[in-house]
Amino acid sequence: MLKKVIGFVGISALFLVGCVYLFYFYLPSASEPEGLSIEVKTKAEVKEELGFVPVVSPLSTVFLPEDSDIYEIESEREAEQKSLQASFDSQAEAARKARKTKAYNRYSGAPIPGDWQTMAPKVIEINLSSQTLSCWENGNKLDENQVSTGKRGMDTPTGLFHVRNKIDMAYSRKYRLYMPYWMAFTAAGHGIHELPVFKNGAREGAAHLGRKVSHGCVRLGIGPAQTAYNWAEVGTPVVIHN
Repeated sequence: MLKKVIGFVGISALFLVGCVYLFYFYLPSASEPEGLSIEVKTKAEVKEELGFVPVVSPLSTVFLPEDSDIYEIESEREAEQKSLQASFDSQAEAARKARKTKAYNRYSGAPIPGDWQTMAPKVIEINLSSQTLSCWENGNKLDENQVSTGKRGMDTPTGLFHVRNKIDMAYSRKYRLYMPYWMAFTAAGHGIHELPVFKNGAREGAAHLGRKVSHGCVRLGIGPAQTAYNWAEVGTPVVIHN
């Protein structure tokens, strides 16, 4: 009888450990934005995993390097990728440690100034009520496009932020999806990116644009995401309001 009890307890313990492992490594947290577990992906890695690269053609002409320069360029890209990955992992760990503070839970940005349209040569505006993203330059609105922002309980934070970093192809380890044209605006994992692509190669539908369905990020459609990515610079103010 004792052996049966010990065996049952042991099996139960193994099952519990397995559930914890599955939850932590494969199932998303109920409140974790996509970018908190970000991974920098090269186009070669993405093509090997998906069979294609979910990035539209560049807006400008690209000239391929000479064969003799390819090895050096690839080495530089690999070193840059490792450096970016280390930086993102460090930021994510710091953000997780700060989760107990009220300031982190609110993700609030700085107060929005009254003259935000002209506070910098370029400004990104995100209107949560209309679910739109607009690019302003020298006080003039250049365009306006539909977005998808955070659903209830995972709301996109409001306030004044800045573009912290840019990656043409980012990957969320927690949610297992690719995020083309990534632009982070908080250290907690919130960013602007194109409609995500899942591990099976399927892309989130454009029908979700205009609705609050994301995990806190701001999702743009194919085309507008690349345009905003190429137009904005690291440091560009991001104004988010209702």
